[in-house]
Amino acid sequence: MKKRTVSPCPNSRETVSGLCWLAFQMLLLPSLLYFVNGHLERPLSEGELNFVYYLTNFIAMLVIFHDFLSRSLSQALQHPIVLLEAVILGFVAYFACFYITDYVVSLLVPSFSNYNDAAIAEMARGNSFLMFVGTVILVPPVEECLFRGVIFRNLYKKSHAAGYLISMLAFACIHILGYIGQYSPLELVLAVLQYLPAGLCLGWSYIRGDSIFAPIFIHAAVNYITIRGL
Repeated sequence: MKKRTVSPCPNSRETVSGLCWLAFQMLLLPSLLYFVNGHLERPLSEGELNFVYYLTNFIAMLVIFHDFLSRSLSQALQHPIVLLEAVILGFVAYFACFYITDYVVSLLVPSFSNYNDAAIAEMARGNSFLMFVGTVILVPPVEECLFRGVIFRNLYKKSHAAGYLISMLAFACIHILGYIGQYSPLELVLAVLQYLPAGLCLGWSYIRGDSIFAPIFIHAAVNYITIRGL
């Protein structure tokens, strides 16, 4: 039996480049895309523009993390049973945590609505194929490389608790930042709370499966179920 090695981690170049891209995609990329789209002869719809955003991030991810993904794939192929176990356990744990959290949120604010989920549902109505490709195929590798690979895994080497806590909060905040002002303070806390189980289970599956592909597969499966249910 082959000895398991430590799950691959982005190197220093990938880490710095990934953090720079994360800042760019949050602060500048949306405005840049809207600016370019406004000067097109036939501007893209909101769903089409969102797909361009997903695709741009996916291409950047391949450029920045191709070595990391190659190392992670090699690790996954060496220990496929370990990967499969992590994916199944992480997937089950995610939905268990999600339903518990959703139940608590519904007790606190019965009328609470997640604006990010509502926005995705609206775009999916007119661009179902693009949203399917974007959320199921393009988004999971990007977010996992950035939040689990760069943030979680690098911090986890120094402090397990810090790795989980900071990556979970960062992952939650990226999904609700665009909706600040639409939420009340309590709803803002609840919106963050809804995303914490995903960050916890995805980070755990990364360590358990010894490969970034464990959380990528779980993330893709969760998004598939979500988009199919819209």
